[in-house]
Amino acid sequence: MRIALAGMSHETNSFAIEQNDSMDRVGIRRGQQMLDRVHPRGFLGGFLEGIGDTGAELVPLAGIGFGCGGTVLAPVYEECRRLLVDSARDAAPFDGMYLGFHGAMVAEDPYLDAEGELVRALRDVVGDIPIVATYDFHAIMSAYEMASVVPFPNNTNPHIDGYERGMEAASCLKRMLDGEINPVTRRLFVPIIGPNIGQSTWAHVPEDEQRLLLYDLNLTRAELEKTPGIINITILGGYGYGDSPDAGMSIVATADDDPELADRMCRQLGLELWKRRQELLDVRPIYPVDEGVRMAMARPDKPVIVVDLGDDPGSACPADSPAVLESLIRQDARDCALTIRDAAAVDACMQAGIGAEVTLPIGATIDQRFYQPVTVTGTVRLLDDGRYMILGPTHGGWGREVNPEAFREANAGPRAVLRVGNKIDVILSRRRTGKDRDFFKSAGIILEEKQIIVVKSNQAHRASFDAVAASTVELMSPGVSTVDYQSLPYQHLTRPIWPIDADMEWSV
Repeated sequence: MRIALAGMSHETNSFAIEQNDSMDRVGIRRGQQMLDRVHPRGFLGGFLEGIGDTGAELVPLAGIGFGCGGTVLAPVYEECRRLLVDSARDAAPFDGMYLGFHGAMVAEDPYLDAEGELVRALRDVVGDIPIVATYDFHAIMSAYEMASVVPFPNNTNPHIDGYERGMEAASCLKRMLDGEINPVTRRLFVPIIGPNIGQSTWAHVPEDEQRLLLYDLNLTRAELEKTPGIINITILGGYGYGDSPDAGMSIVATADDDPELADRMCRQLGLELWKRRQELLDVRPIYPVDEGVRMAMARPDKPVIVVDLGDDPGSACPADSPAVLESLIRQDARDCALTIRDAAAVDACMQAGIGAEVTLPIGATIDQRFYQPVTVTGTVRLLDDGRYMILGPTHGGWGREVNPEAFREANAGPRAVLRVGNKIDVILSRRRTGKDRDFFKSAGIILEEKQIIVVKSNQAHRASFDAVAASTVELMSPGVSTVDYQSLPYQHLTRPIWPIDADMEWSV
């Protein structure tokens, strides 16, 4: 028995300035490279463990990722698709296949349904064999894709169940290969677009968790999943920055040879989600930048996590916005820490050396559509290579607790810490910023000393920071991951969609 392994993963922000415009932006792991250093608590780690006792021959084809968060241009997409299809053709035949997707990949038109187009091309090569696939919670999968693979997306946001979904996919594939089940998947599109911060499914604090709409609906989902004949049900958050007809929330249900049952599960959950949709907006208030900063400064307990929603690198933003820094300095805030991606500022600090005083512009080095650089004077406190250990718990397959199995090294690239104003520590990085507390701690930030810690995020930081935060303030900050969806220049979004079209009606 031969099982092929392949993947193409990208969460596309169609409005991001940094596009994947050449193959130089593409990372490819071929053959055995796919299996080297697999995250043991991730999707593929779970799948490999789950399939391990079958004696099957695993045939890793290729895993493809992209260096920029913006659109994958058509020639680049076509070359990546060709590479995967050719590798499948060369290694065929197979008895089954596992695909590692994100689900929110949007390539340049006509490849808006990028993963679906890849599945279509692979099917032409491998034939009618069982295919399972894992997906992110933010997937915006097409109806064709759901009819062609058996999907196992995250149930959690922040995402901490990749391992479990990989194990589930392996179990399903084994049962399909043994002829025990004949999965049929149905998808119900629910016309709701975000916001991600309202789509949390869990929290560290039980009282906070019970206020969450998707925590409550996930309890219902878990009960429905016990229905005889049901294989899997997922409530998907969708991805509001992927300009595609499939962008929006959805319910995905898989049943054993029973499409009517799958449709019924989708309708039941979808109607409940629609009826309670206002809770997605109400659970976490969003404040203008200056007002939110003032609130955080005034709170008696610390640290206060201030969330820069508009410049979230997890949503393909450049992480170069100095908008919150400007507000902190102007309002005379003290004891703060934040991070900004600015390669030129890192180089200037490194040239000056630790202890030197420098005056330089910070931020807006990549995208100046929403903000401009801020000139500051400060003292260089730290210089390092940006390598640190993520010890968790954190976003992406780690679970709620610290798990030594999941420890891994991260590389943010060279960093400098510049202290400005009233003990405002700015972690400057060349390549990427962090939204886990280990990123801050490794840069010498003692969390307990800080009144305010600013993270560029929407949702992912919660897995790491909520356990240590006194409180959290979300900001309506500028950038490509704005929660003001009406301001984004969509071309392909299905309309009407709530809350952009606030007065719309919908029924199944």
